[in-house]
Amino acid sequence: MSSQRVTTGIRGLNELIEGGFPKETVILVSGGPGTGKTLFGLSFLAEGSKKNERSCYISFNENEQGLLRACSRINPLQVVSKNETFVIKSIDLGSDISVTRFIDIIEQFPSFERLVIDNINKLLLFAEDKRQYRTQLDTLTRYLREKVGCTLLICETENDRIDAGLGEAFECDGVINISFLEFEEKPRRILRVEKMRYTSFEPKVAHDFVIDRKGLKLGDKKII
Repeated sequence: MSSQRVTTGIRGLNELIEGGFPKETVILVSGGPGTGKTLFGLSFLAEGSKKNERSCYISFNENEQGLLRACSRINPLQVVSKNETFVIKSIDLGSDISVTRFIDIIEQFPSFERLVIDNINKLLLFAEDKRQYRTQLDTLTRYLREKVGCTLLICETENDRIDAGLGEAFECDGVINISFLEFEEKPRRILRVEKMRYTSFEPKVAHDFVIDRKGLKLGDKKII
């Protein structure tokens, strides 16, 4: 495994994980609705766009217009609409799409340095049972490690879980969990690094996760 790092695009996060995500890995970004998972993924790709790295956002939820609109609200993310190395691919899951078919779709593109898949729950909807789900997820993650410099899999979760309860955290090389915390009667976003292979880090420490016009960053405070 290469010791090279892929910078995250999140101010303050690189310092926590030895400079970024390990190259040739698959990272799970998990959390509930509205926690900022999509913006996290877009920020990761915007970081690549600034370096002219080939980057792709594959969405089963939103179309290109909706994602670009989200980028327009945050200054550092506006770069993605101006860089030819960045691709947004919206896939309709109205019909059955297997992991094998999905891999065939990715094969039509050139190799990417950065890829975001939003979200993994929907891609694996058509698995007949938990065993098939886990097998398909293993097939996908193995393929992505060989094909892509670094991949983020966005995962919808409930009740502060770090994954959907179907083994996603075990199959991925790293887990970033984003959630809300009620603090002084006001909700705030927090981010935890739950897992990161090939990396020394403080596990499960909650950090302020700030999203504003200036971008995405970790706050100065750790939440106890």
